[in-house]
Amino acid sequence: MLHDVLLFTVLVGLGSTIALDIWVTLLEKVIGFPATNWGMVGRWLAGLGRGQLVLDGANASSPSGAEKALGWAFHYGIGFAYALLIPLVFGPGVIAQPSVPPFVVIGLIASTVAGLVILFPGMGGGFFASRLPNQGVTILYLIVAHGVFAAAEYGTARLVPALL
Repeated sequence: MLHDVLLFTVLVGLGSTIALDIWVTLLEKVIGFPATNWGMVGRWLAGLGRGQLVLDGANASSPSGAEKALGWAFHYGIGFAYALLIPLVFGPGVIAQPSVPPFVVIGLIASTVAGLVILFPGMGGGFFASRLPNQGVTILYLIVAHGVFAAAEYGTARLVPALL
C-alpha cells in the first residue's frame, strides 16, 4: 500500500510537472508568453524565512544559482505534493482505478487557486493577479496550463497500475 502511494506520487508528480514545463516552454517560444521565473520564486521563498511575505521589486537583479535551485526544487516538490494529495483525499483506490474527477479537483482547481491566492500575491502580483496589467490573460493562461498539468496527472496515473 505505502509502496503503491509512493510510486504513484513520484511517477504522477514527475510526469505531470515535466508535461507542464514542456507546455509553458512551448507557449513561450510560440506566442512569447513568459514562463514562470522559478529563480524569482526561489528568491521569494528565501525571503519568507526572513519574514518577507511579498517579493518587492527592490531587488531586480538576476536570481542566483541557489535561488534558481530553490525555485525549481519547490516547483517539482509541489508537483509531487499534488500527486500525493490525490490518493490522500480520494483514497488509495484511485491508484488502481484512476478516474477524471480527482485530477480535475487537485490538478486543475486546487493548483490554480493556490497559484492565484498564494503564489501571485507572494510574488507581488496581487490576489488573483490583480496588480498585473493583463490580469484576465494571466488567469486564463494559468487555467489552461493547470489543465495541461491535470491532464498529464491523469494520463500518467493511467500508466501506474501496469507498473504495480
